[in-house]
Amino acid sequence: MPEKLVTNFVDHICIAVKDVKQAEEDYIAAFGWEVAYRYVDEPEKIRVTGFMVGPTAIEIMEDTDGTGEVAKFVQRSGEGVMLISYNVDNCEKSLETLKRNKVQLIDQKPRLFAEHKRNFAFIHPRATHGILTEIIDGKYLL
Repeated sequence: MPEKLVTNFVDHICIAVKDVKQAEEDYIAAFGWEVAYRYVDEPEKIRVTGFMVGPTAIEIMEDTDGTGEVAKFVQRSGEGVMLISYNVDNCEKSLETLKRNKVQLIDQKPRLFAEHKRNFAFIHPRATHGILTEIIDGKYLL
């Protein structure tokens, strides 16, 4: 029997889009949500707008130069859900649980999201039926 990965809640869901400004307008028009944050992550080549729905962020993101993972995803699959992230108490310990469960991982050690002081790691989409999955610890600093 596999060991249970203890999760707190869905931390965020990332939706890959062609035009983040248009998508932001569409989400505001549809749901009346306020933008909680915006950022550009140059190394990941993404521009992101986030909306908070309870403790869960809905992030819409576009590729900044047409060569990153978001651009590849949109080209391959069209716009849509690209990532689901689960909040855990400790990313490093959670990674060890996943390793013991023999899950195919992208990251063997946590990465640091320095601006938010959060650790995260990716599970390969082959392990989760085509959805890039992430575990992340900490909380949003809004």
